[in-house]
Amino acid sequence: MRSTPWRHLAGPTALGTLAAIGVAVILWRRSLGSGVYLFRDFVTVPEPARPASLLPDTYAALRAWPLDGVMWALSHVLPTGVQQLLMLLAVPVLSGSGVAALLRTQGRAAAVAGSVLAGWNPYVAERLLLGQPPTLLAYAAAPWIVVVARSDRPMVRRLLVVVLVALPAALTPWGGLVALGTAVLATLTRADRSWRSVAVTATVGIGWCLPWLLPALAATDASHPDPDGARAFALGDDTGLGLLWSALTGGGVWSETARPASRADALSVAASAVLLLAALAGAACLRGRRRWIGAGLLVGPAVVAAALSGPLVRLAAGVQEVPGVALLRDQHRLLGLAALAQAVLVAVLLGRLRTIRAATVGVTAAALVAAVALTMSAVPDLPRQLARSYRPVTFPTDWADIVAAVESTSTGGATVVSMPWQPLRLTAWAGKRPFLDPTDRALRAELLASSELRVERDGVTVVVDDHPVSQAPAWSRGELTPAALRSRGITHVLAWLRTPGAQPQVGAGWRLVASTQEWTVWDVRDAR
Repeated sequence: MRSTPWRHLAGPTALGTLAAIGVAVILWRRSLGSGVYLFRDFVTVPEPARPASLLPDTYAALRAWPLDGVMWALSHVLPTGVQQLLMLLAVPVLSGSGVAALLRTQGRAAAVAGSVLAGWNPYVAERLLLGQPPTLLAYAAAPWIVVVARSDRPMVRRLLVVVLVALPAALTPWGGLVALGTAVLATLTRADRSWRSVAVTATVGIGWCLPWLLPALAATDASHPDPDGARAFALGDDTGLGLLWSALTGGGVWSETARPASRADALSVAASAVLLLAALAGAACLRGRRRWIGAGLLVGPAVVAAALSGPLVRLAAGVQEVPGVALLRDQHRLLGLAALAQAVLVAVLLGRLRTIRAATVGVTAAALVAAVALTMSAVPDLPRQLARSYRPVTFPTDWADIVAAVESTSTGGATVVSMPWQPLRLTAWAGKRPFLDPTDRALRAELLASSELRVERDGVTVVVDDHPVSQAPAWSRGELTPAALRSRGITHVLAWLRTPGAQPQVGAGWRLVASTQEWTVWDVRDAR
């Protein structure tokens, strides 16, 4: 009886969790510090503004909803930078511990190997380098949703815990859908499944999607997904061996700047190939329909994504107008399920060593070391690239003055335009890393900002703009005429001074409200 607690602490799930924590330390140890993170889409402000409504009425406001609302609520007890850090740590820890829990019957070595592979792979690397840790929370939560949905708990208790583990995923629209699909599929694989249990699970899953689903259905703006998004966000070849191979090995993100430099190296290609073959062998170790389900989850998403990014890209572009389809246009996101399947199947192969009489402890340990070495060799430069991309920064002290100046002069409602007219900012105080304009998170006033994204594909610049503004060409040159300002109801112009792009040309009637080294604010209600 004295050894029971020890056996529990040294069990597969516990050891896998420790391995996941180790991965988190290796990946993020050089990204720790005070401040906030500003990298591509992963942005916040020191003091976020209270949301104007729990039901945003524009698609632009729904882009990071309900995440922005949750971060504002938690900012009263946790600084926003700490919240961001917790998201970064949660990706390897939640995914790794969840996979270890799935593999708890396969032995300790299998649980550790699966845990490491779940937190360190090309898919996770490229999503992080794209600046999308919040959407990776769905990837991280998926294994735990499966564990709970397939547990022996009574249905009511089981669903309550499913909701709990799905909450991190439900912070974003994509994550909510992933959690919903995962919960339904896991319920369908239960031996005691019934239409009632599946329907109840689906209903509960729709419930955690309502915070963004209801506002999306009621949104009043004229926003429509840009059909060019299908081409811009299609898979890219990051290995030099074609779209399908890139997808099969978890890579192929659309942005060239989000691809690890090592993806095309011979070592990375070889390690990825061995891991893929090991996963296929792990699927072959399964029995009955599980074998085909495992192989399908491993290969199916890559085949679908490669097809939609290649021969079927025109079809993908043509259906962008269908509500909800635009959520799927980033084909690389579809590969998350395959990445998790590979982690599990490689571990299953390792777990089969326990059934071989000749497999000693030394052989099992060697196999575990080989699996971990292959995992890290697939993306050997990941820690270095994350350290370069994710560094906490401190907003200049005059940022608070700029926000206060806008708020104090915007009584009776205000609409602020953020200049230069482009979505990304690049400032000396934030380092050499572009980041999405975070102004909307700091102001209670309505913000008008560019949503135009330029993506280089095969030497051609593809422009995607889901929220186009007719005045965009003139505004990108800094020309804000009185007529254009009045047509948009703009009351204030906020300029980021030390960032690429054309600064606004000050016109007659513009009243200077605040000016610092980094920002300037004008009241333009009397522009003429």
